[in-house]
Amino acid sequence: DDSIFVSLASFRDYLLGDTLKGAFDQAKNPDNLFIGAIVQNCFGLNPYPGEEGVQCRTGAQVYCDNGQIRVLYLHENESLGPAMARYYASKLWGGESYFMQVDSHLEFYKHWDELYTNELKATKSFPKAVLSSYPPGFSEENGGILKGEPSPGARLCSCEFSASDVESNIIRINTGEEHPTQIPFIAAGFFFTPAEFLVDIPFDPYMPWCFMGEEIMLSMRAWTHGWDIYAPRMNWIAHQYRPGRMGLPKFW
Repeated sequence: DDSIFVSLASFRDYLLGDTLKGAFDQAKNPDNLFIGAIVQNCFGLNPYPGEEGVQCRTGAQVYCDNGQIRVLYLHENESLGPAMARYYASKLWGGESYFMQVDSHLEFYKHWDELYTNELKATKSFPKAVLSSYPPGFSEENGGILKGEPSPGARLCSCEFSASDVESNIIRINTGEEHPTQIPFIAAGFFFTPAEFLVDIPFDPYMPWCFMGEEIMLSMRAWTHGWDIYAPRMNWIAHQYRPGRMGLPKFW
């Protein structure tokens, strides 16, 4: 079948509820969609107006009730960083055919599930293929970049050492190439692949507090296990990169 498991790690994310609801609302086949969410929050407090912290109690409630959203709740003080949260999320996989890893602050284009599945099948290396890219950004001001047409994909084509004092001696992935093709890197914020990827390359449970370096490690492991990485020709999701413009804190 074309069932999809979406790995979604969230840390005190105001947009998690909207992301869950949008994934199902915009899917062509929502009955084939399953989400594993790691919800790290300050439970018992009200971090944002109208939010109680338990994000399964949203417009996606029906999918929680029928088992299509599997949730592991962690207090924010128990968080060990994004790499560990993604490891936990991978353990919520229930045998679905495809695996997709994304962040918890997204918008989805109509029929994104079918579009990404067809794009993956069009790669030369399918089924040992991975689609990955940095999605374009959206903001409250522009009403969401996917309100109109999807945007062209970008290639993760090279790397460089960061010149930032904060990130000195850290290799970062460059973006911005025009034409999608085979690429050397996986972006942790979006990749889509057959779920056999989890069997060949299980997530590393020994990477607490790892942020920079997560993508390089995952890319090397994929390549050395025979998986080819591709940039999708179009973007069918968009990402919130600047929560500060919404008056929200940024955690990274």
